[in-house]
Amino acid sequence: MSVPDDSERTSPPSDEEQRDPHDSMVVLECAIPASDVALETLLGTFPDVVVETERLVPTNHSPLPYLWTDDRCGQEFYEALVAEPSVDRAWRVATFSEGALYRLEWREDRVRLLEWLADSHESLALLEASATDGEWTMKFRFPDRSALGDFRSFYRSNDIDVRIHRLYDLTQPKLGQYNVTEKQREALIRALEMGHFDIPREATQADVGEALGITAKSVSERLRRGQTNLINNSLTVGQPTGIGLDEKVDRKHM
Repeated sequence: MSVPDDSERTSPPSDEEQRDPHDSMVVLECAIPASDVALETLLGTFPDVVVETERLVPTNHSPLPYLWTDDRCGQEFYEALVAEPSVDRAWRVATFSEGALYRLEWREDRVRLLEWLADSHESLALLEASATDGEWTMKFRFPDRSALGDFRSFYRSNDIDVRIHRLYDLTQPKLGQYNVTEKQREALIRALEMGHFDIPREATQADVGEALGITAKSVSERLRRGQTNLINNSLTVGQPTGIGLDEKVDRKHM
């Protein structure tokens, strides 16, 4: 089967296709007040409750369509959610012993940031978002520095208070999704490949360390921190964590 050349295109290339392959994707982790995102009243009423977005790509580009919560407040929490000024409709999709899953439809006149996220779905990915005690913690992935600059221009022009936690280039697949550093990822994958996690174990930490050129103690530390990040950022409802992350914030681009 032949592959059509550019002269056979019926539509213009997407932003992703036009992107310079040498440009690095950029990951931004930041904190934003609930007053600039959503659910300010709810989070003020239930300051100890944590809400977290469901990790999916909505087909209708609706921002934050599903929320997990660790609440134990039941009907009282649900009624407060429905009463939120930015929420048009809300459903409790499922209830569990440790919380619930809600589906949301946002009002047309929702908070400006939610509207911008819906309009900008092709130029960024919202990897994570969770909120508690009046503040959202969010992780964005941008295709390049130019898209990051667009976000910077947006929040500055709208007087949105964005407090940067981390900003870094995404150099490895999946690296920015679970707050695992490059060294932690390398240790985890090498340990997996060598059978360190098998039963019975086929490789000790010393074996893995020898393959990586580091000590067994360093292997133990990287595996512990990497596993902690994977668990906290994939299996729990709450604030994303980054154990052992020491990348400096590149403020010249923000």
